[in-house]
Amino acid sequence: MLSNIQNYMPQIYWFIAIFGSSILVLQFILTMVGLGGEHEIGDVEVHDITDINGLSFFSLKSITGFIAFFGWGGVLFGGNGITSFIISIASGLVMAILITLVTFLMLKMQQNGNIENKDILGKTGTVYLTIPGNRNPGGLVTVNLDKCTRQISARSDVEITTGTDVK
Repeated sequence: MLSNIQNYMPQIYWFIAIFGSSILVLQFILTMVGLGGEHEIGDVEVHDITDINGLSFFSLKSITGFIAFFGWGGVLFGGNGITSFIISIASGLVMAILITLVTFLMLKMQQNGNIENKDILGKTGTVYLTIPGNRNPGGLVTVNLDKCTRQISARSDVEITTGTDVK
């Protein structure tokens, strides 16, 4: 029985390599097209890894990488025997680790550019467009924050002219 399986190992490795590579390429294409993120399938909401807290060695991408390179390791290193199997496992693990590492490094580069109201409170700014009185819309204030400058809509009970410093 074991010898029969060993006779078919090259074909099994080829099948695993082609299957895993196809899924890996499909994942890559879907990610590039913009379909690799959050979406719903029926009533189930599916999330891609969007922050470091959600990162896991056992993500779909790293498991697919493991399967693909497990197969290619078996194809390239003989397809028979325990040595080939060990090399296949090692190839798959290396790829899964690399995918997890690259994902981690890419997620570390993310930054949130959102400014919240609490970041602006208490800061000094300059009126860019006159703020009309009676809390009417239309005024703009330029505020210098730590790493950026923002223009924020402003309202006031009294009219404040352009160039006036406000807090």
